[in-house]
Amino acid sequence: MDLFNSDYNVYTKSDSIEITVKLVEVTEDCLITVFKGDLNKETVYIQYKNSKNSEYSILSGATEETLEERNSRFYIKRLNMEYVNTNRNLESFMKREKNRILEDAKLKLTEEQTQSDEQSVLKIKRNLELVNKRVDRLNYIQESLTKVNNELSSLAIHNEGKVLTYKNSNSDATRMLDNLELTYSTDEGALTLGGDGRNNQIFLATWVSKQKNVSSLEKVTFYAIEEPEAHLHPQQQRKLSSYLLDKFEEQVFITTHSPYIATEFKPDRIVKLCSKGKFTKAAKGGCSEELNTDFDDFGYRLDAITSDVFFVNGVFLVEGPSEKLFYTALAKQLEIDLDRLNVSILSVNGVGFKPYIKICLALDIPFVLRTDNDIFSKTKKIGQKNVEFYFQGGISRVMGIYTELLKTVDNQGLIEYWKTHHLKNEWLKIRQHPQVAKDLANNIIQEVEKNNIYISQIDLENDLANSSLLSSLKKFYNTRAIKSTVGKMQKAKAENMLKFLKAHFDDLKCLSEDKISEPLKQIKNLAEKVVNENEKSD
Repeated sequence: MDLFNSDYNVYTKSDSIEITVKLVEVTEDCLITVFKGDLNKETVYIQYKNSKNSEYSILSGATEETLEERNSRFYIKRLNMEYVNTNRNLESFMKREKNRILEDAKLKLTEEQTQSDEQSVLKIKRNLELVNKRVDRLNYIQESLTKVNNELSSLAIHNEGKVLTYKNSNSDATRMLDNLELTYSTDEGALTLGGDGRNNQIFLATWVSKQKNVSSLEKVTFYAIEEPEAHLHPQQQRKLSSYLLDKFEEQVFITTHSPYIATEFKPDRIVKLCSKGKFTKAAKGGCSEELNTDFDDFGYRLDAITSDVFFVNGVFLVEGPSEKLFYTALAKQLEIDLDRLNVSILSVNGVGFKPYIKICLALDIPFVLRTDNDIFSKTKKIGQKNVEFYFQGGISRVMGIYTELLKTVDNQGLIEYWKTHHLKNEWLKIRQHPQVAKDLANNIIQEVEKNNIYISQIDLENDLANSSLLSSLKKFYNTRAIKSTVGKMQKAKAENMLKFLKAHFDDLKCLSEDKISEPLKQIKNLAEKVVNENEKSD
């Protein structure tokens, strides 16, 4: 329970630490007996206090306001935690725990099984004696020490009658059974343990087995496992995560940097820690049913989002795979190291940005979004007639995001502007694209960029064709005009984009000052802000 100086907050230079734990649904008899008057509606609070200049103290009570200091950790025999840290040493663990594991297994045997084992041990002893006799009769064994024994006899009279012999180290059955070594058996035979990943799995399997053996109704144990994913490839990480979930009925706390571990847990059971100023805080205040509701929108996309979002400093949301390919390549050409920044470019595979934005907002993750502004058609019933209209899809899409998800005080003016002028975003299909619609789009595009949302003039292909990259595009697609170039680009978008990037990767440098690069530069700034925020002075 003693702490090191490094345990205290270095930024606030605090000399004290206070940890308060709220336990709910306390229904176990062993805990009810221990906490007694501290319980209120199956809830109890425990608080730990410590400072650099004094000893720690433990308080408990029915509420935070009624906490009282206790003489000791009076609950320790009935409430405790088993902890596995990142420094898992299988060999030292087995040295400590091997005999206990074996003894626990013995205690669980039936009388019939115990008698059977005793008979087997007697047979092992007789077989070992037979093996030793046969070893002694080996000619090279007998001859190897003849000269040594002769010299010993000549050196001192007390050596007479004593013979130096080789002895099998496993000749004592009891000692042999007490010194069993852990090996990994395969169809080809026993393998020595060496791989860190395999050792990690064996360590955790052995540790889990130990916990199951010592579980009791007389106490409640929490389990804490730090970074179980060490040295395991993604498939084994997922399997290990589900294994730990299946094996424990008790509460388990797991810290991880692996999305493959996180995907096995329900979203409302995951706590994302993030830095705010000089403090580490839990997004949504910790486990949240609201977070679970937000993730419900994903359905089949749940794995994709949890593979990245829980562990990133920023997210760049794009419509499809061609945009993801392009911006990933452009980032490399602009020397924006997305991996170093811990930034992910996520394709929403369409225009369904809202579920992704909900998660980013819920987890306090900065995001940048880029979407097309295609012209779509729709039918409206006016009187008895169905009338065809055009509208700017990107503008409607983004303002739908604002009115549903980004209703902050700062955005209220833009939302009101949209409510007043949204009809300007559509026009009769028989007419040309009116200037009022273009002006509306330009006004909204400028405003939403303040919230890191970027709307293209038309789409990615048109934006590129109207950039300084046009000559490279014409050369690759063997075209002469912008229209024909865009037409070819929009066929098999992702496949064509990949081929173009392979052939003209170096040409992307010409876009360094183009507006199309702004989303990348902005997500870089946002990610750096996340990292640097905790290093600023008070």
